[in-house]
Order: sequence, then C-alpha cells, then structure tokens
Amino acid sequence: MLFSYSEYYQTFQDINLDFTGNEALVKGKAFGPSVRENFVIHYITAGQGYFEINNRRIALKAGDIFVLPAEIETYYQADFKNPWSYIWIGISGNTLVEFFYRTQLSENNWVLHNVRHSQFLTYFMQLQKLISNDSSTKDIELQINLFSMFKSLIREYPRLTPNRQNQAEQYAEAAHRFITTNYIKKIKIKDVLDHVALSRSYLFTIFKNKYGISPQHYLLNLRMNQAISLLLNSDYSMQMISNAIGFSDSLAFSSAFKKRYSISPTKFRAENQKNLLIETKTSINRIKKDVHDKNREHLKK
Repeated sequence: MLFSYSEYYQTFQDINLDFTGNEALVKGKAFGPSVRENFVIHYITAGQGYFEINNRRIALKAGDIFVLPAEIETYYQADFKNPWSYIWIGISGNTLVEFFYRTQLSENNWVLHNVRHSQFLTYFMQLQKLISNDSSTKDIELQINLFSMFKSLIREYPRLTPNRQNQAEQYAEAAHRFITTNYIKKIKIKDVLDHVALSRSYLFTIFKNKYGISPQHYLLNLRMNQAISLLLNSDYSMQMISNAIGFSDSLAFSSAFKKRYSISPTKFRAENQKNLLIETKTSINRIKKDVHDKNREHLKK
C-alpha cells in the first residue's frame, strides 16, 4: 500500500487547507463508519470501490470524486478485485457549507462522476504541489487556489434544485426554533447540537452570523427575560421561577441572574416592588391633588 500525507495549518476564517494525501489501497480496505469535523474531498485516480452515506451505497471508479462532509457519518471501501487509488484534501472554514450547497454535490449524495477534464480538477491537483512549496506567499497562493477551485466547482457542477435559502441559514433557523420552543425545559446546548446534528464550533459560527449572538447567550436571554417578567408580575417563589424557565434549581438560577444583572433575583424583586409602591403612592397623591384643585376652583365659581 502506497501512502503519503502532509498537513498545513492555516488560520483564515473563510476557508483553510488542513491536509493533503494520496493512497493506493489494498483489496477491500474500508474506513468508517465515522464522522469528521472537516470536509475531505477524494479524487479516484485508478480502480474502483463504493461509498456509503445517508443509507445509500454508491459505486465509484477512476475519474469520480466523493466528499466526506463535516458532521455526517460516512463509510467507504476499496473493491476486492480492483481496489482504488485516490488523492484527497481536507478543508475547513465558515464558507464551506454555503459553497458546497451551491453545487450538485450536496444534492447528489456528495459524489460527482467523471470529472477528469474539469477545471475544478486542475485546481484540486495544484493544491498537492502548492503545499510542498516553500514560498513566503504560500498561504496566499493556497487561498487563491482554494477559492478558484470552488469557483470552478460551482460553475461546472451547479446546484440543480433552486433554493433561496442556503443550508447554513436553515441549520441556524432550526437551532433557533428549537431553543425558542424548548428553553423552558431543562435543555442545554448539547441538546441543541444533537437536534441539528452539528458541531459546537460550526453551530456557533452560523448562528452568530445570522442572529448576532451565540446559541448559549440566546438561550440565557430567553430565560432571563422570562425570569424578570415572573419576578415583576407573579408571586412565584424562586424555586418555582427556576423550574418555569428551565434551570435545574433555584441556586443555579440565582447565580446566573446575579452574574447577568449584578443583583440577586430576590433583591431585584424587592427593589422593584418598593419602586412600584412609591410610584403608586405618587400617582394617588397626584390624583388627590388634582381633585382638590378642581374642587377649589368649583367653589370659587
């Protein structure tokens, strides 16, 4: 089995090349089922095998590509008679879900057949050379090549099913709906991640891009806003309020409330009730004075 592997560490937000490699596999060698944090694109240079994703098995051969999408379980295996060889790149970044969504890959079980003569493949193969380059501008060259590769991929293999909303926004909205609907229960961010089947870092990125706030802060905001409403408009005990907004106990609620507002919920309620009483007395005195003044004017007439 021939094998080579190289890593490259970039710190860009949009797109990063994480690693490249190539391998000639032995008969029947398999990988998975497994889930990865980044996207891995494989180009098959010889032989054949099959790829499993979303409960589907797809036969592939030389000239095809298949992608291991981030956070989705996959399995792939070399053929027993004519095992494949392939080249791969691992990539990560905030733009990738959107980029892949604009191609046929995301609606075609993450495979493309016969890309031998594509411009996309030219840029893909160029990455293998660039990573071994010692140029002082290598990081910039890699960025240019990666964006050019996706530009070609989107142009040559555009998405066939139109959709106004990109996939990243759909994931963010699904997480937002889940939190809004379930915040009064004792949910944690792990429950949100399980619901949308995404990694913590990726959900944080797409959620903040859409709503300007992290999922954790959004969940806490909902709970704190409801807590204030109950403190001001009910006689619920602290334990009842903590249960009503999804905290495990009143101590955890009081600690979170004081951390947010620099005052305990008990003191907050007492001070606001005192202020309300003062405002009520002031209003009553104002009304009495207005009535008294009107009576005096009436008697003068």
